[in-house]
Amino acid sequence: MTHVGMAAAVIALGAFHLTDQWGAQHPSSGSVGVTMVSTIPIPRHEGPVNPVANDTHNIVPQEAKPVKAKPLPQAPDPRAIALPDKTEKKKFTPKPLPPVAVYQPQAYQPNQVYSRTAQSMNSPMYGIQGAGGIDVGPASILGTRFEAYTNLMRQQISQHWNRADVHASPSQRCAITFTIARNGTVGNVQISHPSGSYLLDNSARRAILDSNPLPSLPTAFTGSEATVEIWFQLTQ
Repeated sequence: MTHVGMAAAVIALGAFHLTDQWGAQHPSSGSVGVTMVSTIPIPRHEGPVNPVANDTHNIVPQEAKPVKAKPLPQAPDPRAIALPDKTEKKKFTPKPLPPVAVYQPQAYQPNQVYSRTAQSMNSPMYGIQGAGGIDVGPASILGTRFEAYTNLMRQQISQHWNRADVHASPSQRCAITFTIARNGTVGNVQISHPSGSYLLDNSARRAILDSNPLPSLPTAFTGSEATVEIWFQLTQ
């Protein structure tokens, strides 16, 4: 009821014009111009300067400070030990080379036994690649028709067989089986018959891999690839 009474009073005042108009009759009266600024200066509250915390200007001239003369360099004490200077570059002094040993001929005894031949290697196969000991096995499908190609293949494999560090007895033999594509590419290299010597088997397999590619198969060979078996054996 209170809210309804207040609303009715406001409506009655407006309907019977019992009050004056709100606001001024001329809207432009009393306007104030405003200028846009980019910043607003903040007023500073200046206070008395603290002479203890800030430097003050003294009108009395100050006395000039006497200039101390640099002391003259004194001669070093002859008993002093000189310290090394880190900034000074050390001079490189090459070390003298040891004296060259001069060969002195050995004095042999009157009963010394002499040899008629010069000193030789410890083995005739030392540092030699290839040579004999490579044969074509019965598993090869080339047969005897392509003897010229077989000899060319054996010669190339023999050139890549390094026997310098191979130690095996003459009775040990190793067989390597592989395939030769039409263009001479070697593939499927396997040790079909191990010799019992790891050095001999590894050197034989490495000789086949290092010989890749071999010469192209003969034109008269009708197959797309040839299976070849090569036997390796150290010969005396």
